[in-house]
Amino acid sequence: MGGSSGWWQNLQDGLEQIELRVGPLKAWAPMASIILAFGASFIPWTIIRFTLTGIAIILFLLVAIDVAQSMLENDPGPYDQRNPVPVAKITPFQVVLAGVLAVIYSVMIFAAVRPLISTLTMPSRWTIAFTIPAICFVSGLVAWRNVRLWFYEAAEYDELLTEEKNALAELIEKERLKEMRLPSPSGTIHPAEL
Repeated sequence: MGGSSGWWQNLQDGLEQIELRVGPLKAWAPMASIILAFGASFIPWTIIRFTLTGIAIILFLLVAIDVAQSMLENDPGPYDQRNPVPVAKITPFQVVLAGVLAVIYSVMIFAAVRPLISTLTMPSRWTIAFTIPAICFVSGLVAWRNVRLWFYEAAEYDELLTEEKNALAELIEKERLKEMRLPSPSGTIHPAEL
């Protein structure tokens, strides 16, 4: 019993070490996947092409897992009971922007996946009929999430800016009232004190 938990702990420690070393490079995984998948289509040697395609698929799956994980986890952010999270209304501009981003994401992903599909000896119509809608669906979800996050952040920023303006106005008003209460240097009483 003790031996089985030892190897499990060693595996978890090893994975954490890999995560720490590879973590800063995660942002480059989508680009690396696209480059490897696209580059693999130009290599005539089958073994190298399949190796690069396999690495590209692994990178693509890691990115997909990361995106799915970020979509499933709630980001509570800084929560304040006195000040609830601002509501960002859905506007036609958001829908159009999400659509444009979804098209861009779909084209980029399809450009990366197309060489992966072409490595199959005979890609069937079912393969293409499954991948294109799946790519469009996932791209649409990611684009919508990105647009909503941008607008939530904009609403939070707008709220913070309004709070700062109000605090500055209160400070200016306090300073003005303080100046009105101070006696004049000549010793006469200021009219506001009467």
